[in-house]
Amino acid sequence: MIPLVGSITIWFVAKIFVIIALAIYAVFAGVVLKQIKMMTDTIEVGFETPIIFIGLAHFLFAVGVLVFALIIL
Repeated sequence: MIPLVGSITIWFVAKIFVIIALAIYAVFAGVVLKQIKMMTDTIEVGFETPIIFIGLAHFLFAVGVLVFALIIL
């Protein structure tokens, strides 16, 4: 490995970028969850529960991957 400055390597920088990208994606998943909540409050079609469940599962998966990456990396 080629050190960039001192003990900072290219892999360390890559790990930081991955963690930042996963954090941004977790925020995106939270925004999607809020939009789903607003949509189901506005429009009532009868299948709001599965949509909310899928949105919540997506958010929890995104946060879980972020936490897993923080532990592993």
